[in-house]
Amino acid sequence: MRRSASLAASAMFVIVAIATAANGGDTVSMNDVIELGQERWTPNTSVPHGMDLMMIYGHPSKPGAFIFRAKVPPGYKLPPHVHPDARVVTVLQGTYYSAIGEEFDESKLQAFPPGSFYSTPANTPHFAATRGETVIIQEMGFGPGSGITYVHPADDPRPK
Repeated sequence: MRRSASLAASAMFVIVAIATAANGGDTVSMNDVIELGQERWTPNTSVPHGMDLMMIYGHPSKPGAFIFRAKVPPGYKLPPHVHPDARVVTVLQGTYYSAIGEEFDESKLQAFPPGSFYSTPANTPHFAATRGETVIIQEMGFGPGSGITYVHPADDPRPK
């Protein structure tokens, strides 16, 4: 398990390096540091109410890598959904629960404590939850056109 996580992390590092070079060498400079307590969280309107978002690098609507952080309240449930790109998640705070599947099934949720890392292949249905604490994750993907599509359209909170 550790070896596969290490290989996946190394592969993502190489991909980010290539994507950065392809984007003309744009990187986060030492002037772009986000200090603890200075975060600018905004509501994430593409998921059920309660999750806040902070873009760290790039943007899902633009070509190349992007990284965001999500702050998820206690007792939150994210319905089954897919992304057109592979995603890499690192848990920064709290324990995050996630599983692969087209139906939300509490019994399938796997616990990811702080420091955990996992990846989800493109177009793979998955769902997530938190329990008794606020959780902060950092997620990386590749644009453009990256987004979220719910397995069950009725779960989509965005205006139709």
